[in-house]
Amino acid sequence: MAAVTTVVCVGEMVRSLRHRNEPRTLARLAGTFEGYVSSILVNGTGLGVLVTMAIKDDLPVVLLTGWCLSNIGASAVVFVVVAQSRIQRPTAWAELEFVEQHAPKYGRPPETIEEYRAQQLQEQA
Repeated sequence: MAAVTTVVCVGEMVRSLRHRNEPRTLARLAGTFEGYVSSILVNGTGLGVLVTMAIKDDLPVVLLTGWCLSNIGASAVVFVVVAQSRIQRPTAWAELEFVEQHAPKYGRPPETIEEYRAQQLQEQA
């Protein structure tokens, strides 16, 4: 399970770097922005525990420490790329959030002005 998480994080890191100027692609990354922040915090805590174990019990935890550091690095890169995109392109992100919030779901026709506008923005994309 841990290896799968690392593969997903690294894959999404590469994808975010390739499409760092495309808010629509960044909005569709696997996981949420908050999820990448959580990954940084959880792996940072795990790293702290591993360091404590290594100091106290003299355990060889190099492999686990490297795994935590790679997860922290990959999550941090995605965090920075998405944050930078949100700062540089606030109107594009506001439009994406409007569409996500107001677009008609489950194939039903639009009923309000906001739903019509969100559907038009979706069709333009």
